[in-house]
Amino acid sequence: MNWLTAGQKPNGMVVRLQGFDRGTFGGNFHTHNMLSHIPPCVDMVCYSNGRDYVRGFRNAIAQAKQGRIVVLVDCTNLLNLRHLHGKDRDWDRIYPTNDQHPMMSFHDIRRYGTKGKWAILSYGNGVVTSLQARKSLVEKGTIKSEDELDIIDCPYVSAVPKGLKEVVTDYKGILFADICKEAPGGNVLSSIITMLHKEELLPNKWLFVGAPRT
Repeated sequence: MNWLTAGQKPNGMVVRLQGFDRGTFGGNFHTHNMLSHIPPCVDMVCYSNGRDYVRGFRNAIAQAKQGRIVVLVDCTNLLNLRHLHGKDRDWDRIYPTNDQHPMMSFHDIRRYGTKGKWAILSYGNGVVTSLQARKSLVEKGTIKSEDELDIIDCPYVSAVPKGLKEVVTDYKGILFADICKEAPGGNVLSSIITMLHKEELLPNKWLFVGAPRT
């Protein structure tokens, strides 16, 4: 109603959509085919770690008070995830206090590495998988160090965040790794690729990969 009435009748809300991607109790893939069909004016975010989730939830509540509808997509696998490689506890996060780290806006992204000329862009579980893949590439000798490949965490998937526009041109090439299954109109990153191309921000070398169909 907020969108249809041009803000005259706000009905903001926060919706948590749980059971997404692989999880502790097996695969939870029943939400994959609908993420790209979220109605207009709905903001959808999918965080990869607890710290960003807390800060993003604060932003979602603030946006809902202004009449917006925010959908937070929860990756089941991340609920109890502590380790990236072995038992390193690299995915543990300190709870962000409201005074020092109040909220994470829709336009904020997170980068793991800023020296590379190549990048993998993902969200949710895909960020964890990308970081694990980068380490594997170093171990196999495909790349010399992790500095060669940056990982871009883009939790806001309803549009192109301003933070992404500011850094995307730094790269020679980007791999867009979508954790939604490959299907016609089924990948949320496809629209981001299209919007980047429309604004002439997409690198000349880019590739898209989605989760395999089952």
